[in-house]
Formats: sequence, C-alpha cells, structure tokens
Amino acid sequence: MKKFLILLIFGTAVFAACWRFTVLGFLLSSLAGIGGVILLSSMLMLLERMRRKREDSAETHDRTAEEIVEDGREKLRRISNGTRMIRSNEVAGKIRNICTVGVEIFDDIRKNPGHARKVKQFTNYYLDATKKIIEQYVELTCMTNRTTEVDQTVQKIEGMLDSIQQTFERQRANLLEDSLLDINAELTVLKNTMKLEG
Repeated sequence: MKKFLILLIFGTAVFAACWRFTVLGFLLSSLAGIGGVILLSSMLMLLERMRRKREDSAETHDRTAEEIVEDGREKLRRISNGTRMIRSNEVAGKIRNICTVGVEIFDDIRKNPGHARKVKQFTNYYLDATKKIIEQYVELTCMTNRTTEVDQTVQKIEGMLDSIQQTFERQRANLLEDSLLDINAELTVLKNTMKLEG
C-alpha cells in the first residue's frame, strides 16, 4: 500500500509538472506521468532485488567457513552415531560411506574457505534432510511392533541411501573440479610468467 501511494504521488507530480510548466497538453502530460510511475516502479523493484541479494550475501558471510565446517561435522557425527543402533551392517556401512564423503567435503571447505558459498544448498538442505531421514530410519527400525507401512518406509529409506551418497559425491566432485580449475589457472599464470622472464 505504501509503495502504491508513493507511485501515485510521483505520477501525479510528474503529470502536474508537465501540465503546468510545459506545453505538452493534457494527453502528453498524462503519458509522462504514467511513464514516471513505470520508471519509478522499475527502480524500486531493482533496489529491492539488490537489497535481497546483499542480505543473502551477508548471511553467507556472517557464517564463516569454520562455522559451516563445525556445524556440518557435528551433523555428520550425529548421523554416524545413529549407525550404532542399526542392525543391518549393509545399511550402516552405506550411512558411514555417506558420512565419509561428507567429512571430505568439510575438509575441502576448511582448506578452501572460498568454497563455503558453493556448498550452501548442501549444508542448508541436503545435510539436514539426510540427518532427519537417518534419525527417522533408526527410530523406525528400533520399533518392536512394526506395521506394513513402517516396513515400506524403511525400505524406501534404504533404497534412497545410494541416491543420497551420489548427491554427496557430486558435491565433492564439484568442489574438486573447482580446485582443479584454480590449480590450472595458477599453472597457466606461472607458465606465462616464466615465458615472459625468459
């Protein structure tokens, strides 16, 4: 409502200024007022986008790479600790493999703090979702009186573990690819520098 009033006042002011101080006439003054409203509206939307982008950027920078690593490692510890209660060695092994890949991802972030922004979705969604799913799996498998729905859910979770591991591995591969690109760029710069110096 506030934005609408600002646009209305601005459009009216442009119309009044054009009508009073120029020879444009009513129709052209009206068009100038509408044009002014459209221009101001576009500028306000652009400013809002820039503000949101700055807030997102500040949010990422507020959490340092070390905080992201510590938080992620703690979640991985909780996931790994849950495997102690899982009776199936195969399932427990898959979960431990997921945790191993996760540790490698956070090791990379610790070594390359600039990668922290590249794992935002991984740390904010995939890791939390994985933790929640595994905790629910442990809870369901420890039930003494399981229904067919519980058994079906347990099977779905077991079927998802490979997909979860692939997602973790893709994230690790993306970070490795970025590191390789950085190394290749450094090598190219070094090679060119050596050529210039003879």
